[in-house]
Amino acid sequence: MRVFAVACVMLAIAACASGRGRVAELQPLAPGVTMALPASPAFGDGDDVMQLVQVRYQGHQQMFQSVIRSKDGHFTVVMSVPSGPRIMRIDWTTDNVTAKKEVLAPAGLSPERMLADLMLVYGAGDAVRKSIEGAVFVEPYPTTRKVIKDGKVLIEVTRPQGDIWSGRASIINHAFDYQLAIQSQRAQSQRAADD
Repeated sequence: MRVFAVACVMLAIAACASGRGRVAELQPLAPGVTMALPASPAFGDGDDVMQLVQVRYQGHQQMFQSVIRSKDGHFTVVMSVPSGPRIMRIDWTTDNVTAKKEVLAPAGLSPERMLADLMLVYGAGDAVRKSIEGAVFVEPYPTTRKVIKDGKVLIEVTRPQGDIWSGRASIINHAFDYQLAIQSQRAQSQRAADD
């Protein structure tokens, strides 16, 4: 339970200026830097993805897991405590983000802010670039992304080469002082490994 609480505190602080509801609302990435989520999910279709996410924030280290599905313009994230109860389900469709929070989920946990972090790592580069205001988004290498303002790197992203949904990714948000280490695996790959 403490694991989830620290993760939620980190996400709630990162979401301090965010509202809930429409995807057009701006999500804070850093002071003076925002992301407007696209009207429709920008991930394309794919197999289900299983993720294990390690959160580091103010000296604490916590874990949660999620299952992601992207199909026919519908992007779904189901988040839970590792091997435990569900925390929240997020559904992103054209012009709408809906979330069902379980009793375990704190009120400050923002589904849109979580989607903004997913966009930074997994969204198409052009879509991410167009959605950020107040800073510059660059991709110096296929596996590296940065958000820079006034010559200072505010956010660093690393992602897998090739299949971005299989392998290790990370976000270091220097402005809000948190890190996410993400291990992803496509569900089909997992089934093949189990056979």
